[in-house]
Amino acid sequence: MTAPLAFLRRTVLIIGVCSALPMTCAPEATAQQRLYQRSGAHFAVMFEGPADEAVAFRALEMLEAAYYRIGSALNVYPGEPVEVVLHTLEQFRDVTKSPAWAAGVYDGRIRIPIKDADRSPDQLAEVLAHEYTHAIVATLAGRSAPTWLNEGLAGVMEPNGSRKEIEALGRVGARIPLSKLDGSFGGLPGDQVALAYAQSASAVQRLIQLRGAPAVVSLLRGLKNDTPFETAFQSALGMRFEDFEGMVAR
Repeated sequence: MTAPLAFLRRTVLIIGVCSALPMTCAPEATAQQRLYQRSGAHFAVMFEGPADEAVAFRALEMLEAAYYRIGSALNVYPGEPVEVVLHTLEQFRDVTKSPAWAAGVYDGRIRIPIKDADRSPDQLAEVLAHEYTHAIVATLAGRSAPTWLNEGLAGVMEPNGSRKEIEALGRVGARIPLSKLDGSFGGLPGDQVALAYAQSASAVQRLIQLRGAPAVVSLLRGLKNDTPFETAFQSALGMRFEDFEGMVAR
């Protein structure tokens, strides 16, 4: 008997919901005038009022640390500041239309419900690093990266590198072909969500082990000009995608 997956990645990538600047999503437009902001060298964190300032400051410190840690791992340092919004839970659901299990979203901004942000430091650091990695992928590849690659890199770049999820995956017999994980995970059946995130992280970890992080970055850059994925993959990784997919399916 295979063990069930005992974890659930609680972030989701949403592309094309809102433009990055200015804030244009209708449900949050009326709240725009009320937002406070705390800015650092590479991030601007927006929040509703003084009661949330401590969480905003903590988030900003974590994001600045992630900027250098992830930048060192990938040799990528985005020049434009990344905006972060700490929403009420109701606003988060209204603006993002994300699944109930989502605790963070990147749609041009990093969005986190303040209820979930005011959690343990380790959990908050994981979500922020995960969503910041989505911002890096958007900078490198635009909207062209398949979801498994995007989510997988985000998982690997978390402080714990999705270690528990990848270890749990080894105790599970079921696999979803990577070619079936191109689109949003938000539409997956509930019992496949954790599996999809774990497989994605495991696949990207394998890519990095095989060819190094620079090859993954090269793949992402190659996708920005609408190069077919299989072509960009073979060019950057020196192997066929179908061969790699077979490798990680075992």
